[in-house]
Amino acid sequence: MTPIFYSPKQVANHPFISIQKLPAFIAASKRQTIEPEPFSAQDFELAHDATYVRNILALKTSNGFGTRNASINTALAYSNASMWSATEHVLKHGALACSASQGFHHASHASNFGYCTFNGLVIAARKALATVGKVLIIDGDAHFGDGTVSCLSVLGLTGQVINITRDRGIGEAQADLNVEGWFAYTEALIKEHRPGVILYQAGADAWEGDPYGSGYLSFEAMGYRDEGIFRAAIHHGVPLAWNLAGGYSEPMEKTVALHLQTLAASDRLAVKG
Repeated sequence: MTPIFYSPKQVANHPFISIQKLPAFIAASKRQTIEPEPFSAQDFELAHDATYVRNILALKTSNGFGTRNASINTALAYSNASMWSATEHVLKHGALACSASQGFHHASHASNFGYCTFNGLVIAARKALATVGKVLIIDGDAHFGDGTVSCLSVLGLTGQVINITRDRGIGEAQADLNVEGWFAYTEALIKEHRPGVILYQAGADAWEGDPYGSGYLSFEAMGYRDEGIFRAAIHHGVPLAWNLAGGYSEPMEKTVALHLQTLAASDRLAVKG
């Protein structure tokens, strides 16, 4: 079984699906979760400008949801921490782990956008660099991870953290791949970059039925993507932490079904590992 890192405190006073789908996914998974220790300002400052972080936490600057909301700040402290906790787990134990989180890759070094306030991918990557020489981010979200690009550039980490995002190595070019195709795609990345850990955003908004219109994969092809990426990581002995990312279809059950499909693939491959 794939360990899932999640806290009920990630649920905030906001109706947007990116927050509300998390407890729905956990309930549907029918398993116990592991609660992370919440992040502090110092953790957020590993990816972001200190003044930006302090102003968000003091409710002086609007968050990625366009509000100034203490409950969202609490949710962000746990959500971002869950990405690192899943990463830390696989660094210690290998195989696969899930962070029930999203809302990272549009958060830039000193600004936010698109429901992303703090960049949990960059924070987890930077923490991981204390253990490994290189981190590979495979960002399967349907949108370009502009915030991740910003953070890595400002921090001078583009050589140590490889960010594969929409239109930068992943996208419609892989639309027709089967499991073996995604395995080969991921294997090539592993052989080229030799990462010590992979952070995989299993973006559900890459589904062609997503209402934001950026999807390019069928429901079945989404499963091929997840299984191929997981298989390659397991085959090459590279630990991988994944999160939910994107996915906004209504009713919510459609989005949750996509995330459950990812979890099922992770469970199968973790057992085989």
